[in-house]
Amino acid sequence: MIEMLPPVIYIIRKEFSDSIRSRWLIAFTVITFFLVIGLPFVVAYSLGLMAPTIQTLIAGTSEIVYPFLPLIALPIGSAALVGERDRNTLELLLSQPISKINVFVGKFFGMFFAVSAAISIGMGVAALVIMEAPTLEYFSVLVIAYGLTAAMLGLALMISAFSKDRSMALGIALFFWFLFAVLIDMGFLSLVVTVAFDPVYLIPIVAINPLELVRQITIYALLVGEDFAVNLATLGPLGIAMVKIFGAEGILPFLYTSMAVWILAPTITAFVTFIKKDI
Repeated sequence: MIEMLPPVIYIIRKEFSDSIRSRWLIAFTVITFFLVIGLPFVVAYSLGLMAPTIQTLIAGTSEIVYPFLPLIALPIGSAALVGERDRNTLELLLSQPISKINVFVGKFFGMFFAVSAAISIGMGVAALVIMEAPTLEYFSVLVIAYGLTAAMLGLALMISAFSKDRSMALGIALFFWFLFAVLIDMGFLSLVVTVAFDPVYLIPIVAINPLELVRQITIYALLVGEDFAVNLATLGPLGIAMVKIFGAEGILPFLYTSMAVWILAPTITAFVTFIKKDI
């Protein structure tokens, strides 16, 4: 099989096959489906509506589903490299006509495609049940989720490349999820920073938290109208601070650039570390 396929394609197929059969990934798909389909209906019915609007669905996804996504990418990715070393299979794999570059690239894209498939099935089927015909805005929600997945896989592979064993890698990966989802919570920090400091200090807090970045991208790209700068009071302290620093037209480029850094920086660091590190 290795001789019939380019090495990187072989690794991608193997990693995708191994990941897609994971019980946790299957459970993740089911949980994602119920999170997407359940929350909008609860919110809609509480407001006396017959069915959730696309805005309700997008807002619910950004607040509830996005923070859950790293819990699949981080554990799977954190075990990818160090797990091969622990099982002594990495040396065997590299004894084949496969380079470290092929292994890294294949593992990254194999896991990315597997997690993205789970996201697409879980969120996509839920959208079909709710809306019958998903809108362009909802496809944008999926694209944002793919971006978060890529960032978390890059971070997980970086953790895996530096860790001594799987237990250490998993512990660090879960700590990062706790850090992003709980410790760097914008609801609490926004209040503290606004009261004690200038709201401008909220901007770097957003930039260092990929979960908050995807929330803000969703808000400004999909939920807030183009004339949002007309009524700054609706944006809150963070929105006002970003308009002050970047201008209304500069907010999305700042958010997109920050997210691109989150995808590229950990992935490149993991790649360089893995290539240079002895088996």
